[in-house]
Amino acid sequence: MKAIKLDLTAPAPYDQALCRLFADTVYETNKDAYAKRQQNDKDKVIQDIYYGKIAEMMLHKKLKELGKHPRPIDFHIYETKDKSFDCDIQISASMVHVKSCLNNSAFPNSWLFQPNDPVVTSPTPTDVLALVVLAKDSYCYVGQAFGVSYSNPVKETLNKKVIYENNVVVTQKELY
Repeated sequence: MKAIKLDLTAPAPYDQALCRLFADTVYETNKDAYAKRQQNDKDKVIQDIYYGKIAEMMLHKKLKELGKHPRPIDFHIYETKDKSFDCDIQISASMVHVKSCLNNSAFPNSWLFQPNDPVVTSPTPTDVLALVVLAKDSYCYVGQAFGVSYSNPVKETLNKKVIYENNVVVTQKELY
C-alpha cells in the first residue's frame, strides 16, 4: 500500500471519556458479531471498540488541523441490523476507513479486515484507508484503498485479511 504518514496527538481527556462511554454502551449491539468470530472476552471487545474510536478522534483532529473539513464523528449506537461497513470519516467525496492497532513489540504492527468488507472485496476510487498505530507517539498511514494487496494473517485460524506495516510504502503525495 502506498501512503503518506501523519503524526497524531492523543485526544483531550473529555474526548477519551466520550470514547470510553461509547465503547461501554455500544458493546451490547456488537457482542453477537464478535461472538461469531470467536471473540467472547467482553473487556477485550470493549477495548477494541474504544481504541477504534480513539483512532477516529485522533485522525479527525489531524484532518481539521490540515485544513480538511471532515464530517463529525459518528457516535450513534446502531441496532445490529443497521450496522454496516460504511466509512468512519467522510471528507467531501473521500470515504475514510479507519483501522487501528496497538504498537506492541511482541507482534508486528498490522490491521485486520473482515474478508467480506467491501473496502477489501470491491474498493472504489473514493475509498481511503487510514491505518493508525496507537503508541506513545501515535501515527497514521493514509492511502487509497483501490489496488491494495491484502495478506493472509500469520495466525492461520483467523478468517481475516491483513495489511502489515512493513508492506506500507510511504510516499510524499498530497493528502486527499
